[in-house]
Amino acid sequence: MPRRKPFSHKQKKLQLQHKRERKREKGVEPPVREGSPAPPTDDDGSEEECPPSDPRARGPVEVAKLHQQPLPSSKPLSHDPNRYTLLFVKESDEVVERRTYEAKTRPLVPVPEVGMEVSVEDVYRPGSVLDLPKRPAWDYSMSKAQVEAREEAMFAQYLQRIFSQHSPQELSYFEQNLETWRQLWRVLEISNILLLITDARHPVLHFPPALYSHIVDDLGKQVVLVLNKVDLVPPSVVLAWKHYFACYPKLCTVCFTSHPNPTLGTESVKLKRRRKKGRQPSAVGSLELFRVIEDIYKGKVDLSDWRSKVELSKVELSPGFTEVTPAASGEEEDECDG
Repeated sequence: MPRRKPFSHKQKKLQLQHKRERKREKGVEPPVREGSPAPPTDDDGSEEECPPSDPRARGPVEVAKLHQQPLPSSKPLSHDPNRYTLLFVKESDEVVERRTYEAKTRPLVPVPEVGMEVSVEDVYRPGSVLDLPKRPAWDYSMSKAQVEAREEAMFAQYLQRIFSQHSPQELSYFEQNLETWRQLWRVLEISNILLLITDARHPVLHFPPALYSHIVDDLGKQVVLVLNKVDLVPPSVVLAWKHYFACYPKLCTVCFTSHPNPTLGTESVKLKRRRKKGRQPSAVGSLELFRVIEDIYKGKVDLSDWRSKVELSKVELSPGFTEVTPAASGEEEDECDG
């Protein structure tokens, strides 16, 4: 293969200029770039204002399909590979272009730490149309087609209520594929205990109160909140989050990490390191999670096999680390209502 000819920065700049000129000759305006003198304007030269449009006057929302697989044209498939394709609201090129321009030109103004606080009620708005869609009532006397038709009608009304009261600019990305929500409904129905795994750096973003209320109040089941990646935050922050989630009376909170840091620890999880190098630590929090599950069942289910496997895995995979729990004072342990 012949050696490539060197291409200088000056030649690259000229190539881009010629490319822009060809686009202008074809009537295609290039996208706004850094250094542009002004944002997009109207025909009279004044700056264009984008007031929020009335959501009730909007047309149908355009949906973007992510990770969609091409279908072969030769033979039909026995299954639909795009059944669980992610569906989100697609932003127009104008919206993306304007936001890119504002990000490049708008100055950054520091705000106090108090100004960055956001209320959970303002984000999730419990009791509004933004709550999660619940599966319609059904029984075994109904056929599969009847159940699916009822679910499709309910989900269509759910989306219609949301977009009739909120514009896409006011909403964050949320799944609009009914099949994804059906998977959640099935899991909630067949499970006895639900584990909700959150990131310890911002667990509130992964803990919708409407989901907690639906599981505890409507389904009458137990929820265990797993604070994952506790090794990435200071112990004081982990303890503060545990105290915060104590406001949910039927919620059990467990700290967990797959890569424990011996220099960090929480009030309920401490690490003692032996002087052995080259050994990988095992996950911290598995025993605590087992004790929580065991306390919920209260001896109704035999978990001896699970206990032996958890203890054996910690012995085999963690020769350099030992998980130490605090003294049995009862102050730091979580109390879970079964």
